[in-house]
Amino acid sequence: MAGAKRTLGDLMTVDQVAAFLQLNKLTVYKFIRAGDLPAVRLGRSFRIRRADVDEFLEARKVAPKRAPRPQPAEQPGAGSRPEVRPRIERRQLQPEREPARADESSRTSQEDRRQLREAMISSNPLEWVIRGLH
Repeated sequence: MAGAKRTLGDLMTVDQVAAFLQLNKLTVYKFIRAGDLPAVRLGRSFRIRRADVDEFLEARKVAPKRAPRPQPAEQPGAGSRPEVRPRIERRQLQPEREPARADESSRTSQEDRRQLREAMISSNPLEWVIRGLH
């Protein structure tokens, strides 16, 4: 090889990559099949370069979690309690409605049931069997 000295550790088998990454062998095969982890097929087996494994890991590196922001220093003379805004309740935002009468709601539900019953009776008797109404 031109200028690059190769050692035996440069090429790894799927088992070695799985052990190195602490993954199941089938997961490594999945990455190879998806094209996420470059590999070379030699006969019926795969060989993966160590540099490709390192690039694979770098590509999946997660950004570190940001440190919490420091709280602003309290102003002298200000109370130790933070300013509390008044809470707006949901009832204040919605316009008031008149309560529905019980007889109106029962009348509409009775009409709905009657229409449904008429539709079922006028339908095909085969539908009765299918729906289990017989």
